[in-house]
Amino acid sequence: MSFKLNIFRYSLVLLLVTGLFTAKASKVEKGFKALFVYDYFKAKKLFNANFKSKHDPYSSYGLAVIYSRNDNPFFNLDSASKYAVLSYNFFFIKREKKELFSFKIDSVTILQLVDSIAVKDFKRVKKENSVLRYTAFLKQNYLANKNLINEVIYLRDEIDYNETLGYNDSKQTKEFVITHPQSTFVQEALLLIDRQIFDESTKDNSVISYIDFIKINPKNILLNSAYEKLFSLYKEKSDVAGLHTFVINYPKAPQNLEAWKLLFALTVKSFSSNELEKFLEENPTFPLKNSILKELELNKLVLYPYEKNDLFGFVDTAAKTIITPAFDAASPFYEGLSVVSKNDSVFFINKENVNAFDQFFADAYSFNNGIAAVKHGNKWCFINRQGQIISPIYDEINEISDNFYTVKLNGKFGALNNFGQVIIESKFEELGDFKNGFAYYRTENKSGFVSKDGYVYKPEFDWLSDFGTDNIAVVKIGNSYGLINATGKLILETKYDQVIRANNGIYIVVLNDLYGFYNGNGCFLSAVNYDFAKENSADFYTNGNVFKLIKKGEQALVDANGRVSIDFGTYDEINFAANGLIRVKNKNKYGYVDRKLNPVIPYKYTRANDFKDSLALVQLKDKFILINTQGKELFSSISEIQKISTHYYLVHSESEQLVNQKGQTVFSDISDIQPVKGGVFIITLNNGTIKLLHD
Repeated sequence: MSFKLNIFRYSLVLLLVTGLFTAKASKVEKGFKALFVYDYFKAKKLFNANFKSKHDPYSSYGLAVIYSRNDNPFFNLDSASKYAVLSYNFFFIKREKKELFSFKIDSVTILQLVDSIAVKDFKRVKKENSVLRYTAFLKQNYLANKNLINEVIYLRDEIDYNETLGYNDSKQTKEFVITHPQSTFVQEALLLIDRQIFDESTKDNSVISYIDFIKINPKNILLNSAYEKLFSLYKEKSDVAGLHTFVINYPKAPQNLEAWKLLFALTVKSFSSNELEKFLEENPTFPLKNSILKELELNKLVLYPYEKNDLFGFVDTAAKTIITPAFDAASPFYEGLSVVSKNDSVFFINKENVNAFDQFFADAYSFNNGIAAVKHGNKWCFINRQGQIISPIYDEINEISDNFYTVKLNGKFGALNNFGQVIIESKFEELGDFKNGFAYYRTENKSGFVSKDGYVYKPEFDWLSDFGTDNIAVVKIGNSYGLINATGKLILETKYDQVIRANNGIYIVVLNDLYGFYNGNGCFLSAVNYDFAKENSADFYTNGNVFKLIKKGEQALVDANGRVSIDFGTYDEINFAANGLIRVKNKNKYGYVDRKLNPVIPYKYTRANDFKDSLALVQLKDKFILINTQGKELFSSISEIQKISTHYYLVHSESEQLVNQKGQTVFSDISDIQPVKGGVFIITLNNGTIKLLHD
């Protein structure tokens, strides 16, 4: 039936065009007449004959049409592309538009044909996905739509660049840049070259290697890292001669001022007049001759932020108020300065309560490595220790995380190292904070990740967690979760309802309200066969070494080899061993047993915590008690007791008191207690007296 229909269509069309076609028609016209009625054999013969006698855009156009159609035996996209390009080039010699049997031939229609052929060819080439095929495509389809050409170039270059990444060699990466000068990956490759040169030149981590690198590569993006490494080597060895060479030879190094300070500290011991005069005589270029001495004196002064009546000030190690509380907020001192805010203004003060730069900001972060991020209006930048702007202006700078700043520039996110140098270009729609050497990014509602070395893994996940210390991340595809490693390889199939990170490289996997344990090294430690309760934290199920199994309300403990240490039904509740004792619940009372399940402390407590630092907090009826590992009561109270540090406990009575590990009262009548860095507590008594306590 189809065959008869085609014969009828052919006859009808032939009758229609016969009246329009004269006996004097050219081969080209006859060819298009045949093409119009799908007589491909005749049309091809006529076009070929005419093309051989005289190259013209019309015969080549007709041949391109024939070769581009897949309803005839001559279908060949390579030939179609060849003749379409010839048609375009010949047309600009003749420049005569023609319309032959509904075929309009001019520069526009020829390019439309070129594009349609290229689109068909691209589908074929993309399946093969090879540099060779993409290159061939570009050679024969160079007139195609620029967007398509750019996509093919990107795909070709991506293959080449990924292969280059595999070599991890600066020479190979340079070769890529030379052979792909217009590639999208060039800027990334140039950054990579600098990192590779740095790694290759300094792999032995020696002083001479960093000196040579600095000399040979003065424009490398990791120049400041080389300065830092060299300075660190001198610092570790307290190398006075090396430090002197450093400050003289590298005046622009970010560490120059710090190196001067260290050289001063290592050289000047007694601060005597003779010693100071000798140092200045030997070091006439010593910067900040007066202020540095004052700053060094201030560095000896340790101050802690202290809050009183919702305002912040600072006290010293004797709990004496040095800076009266007057700020709405105050950070600890870092590199000699604190970030404070007052009346919606943010600024830096030194330990003499002086505005260090006589400047005010909308926001600011503490100094790190001699630089600090500050916000002017709605824009961010970095300043140095003299308050000078030393960076481009950014839309956003996030607080440092894992020695990296995430920044936003022109609406896109990138990353800087802790010296403010660009490590990852601003090209992401969203970029998370770096943690354990990696950060997630999002683009077009998909997540991928980048490493601190600039490696970018493609966005193919619907969600991505932070990477753990084991270089593993939880991923989500669709509504299911799994695990990947730092290369992006799936190490746990995405088929679970939840995957929860626990301790020691252990993951809790949940499917259909049942859970089991998976080791990040690639094996299951139990079947996914136990009753999961989402209200419990990961620590409830495992401490990373021992695993709690729950079935029909009963609990058991097993080790990583599946050996049962406490079987189902033994106790009402089981917890993990701490300080050699296991907290268990039996007949609604808590007690403690040893690892052999011998009772050590009787089952008598209504509430109990695990032992920590050889002590545990328990409750017996209305009494809160601090006990040791023998069950001896060291302290008790009708008020709740809270562990606040390794050695101290806070009793929450009307007038709070502090007790130590021996159960002795250290302070009573406490109105306020504030933890500060270094295990220090600032304690304010009801009479207004301030005390300092070191854990």
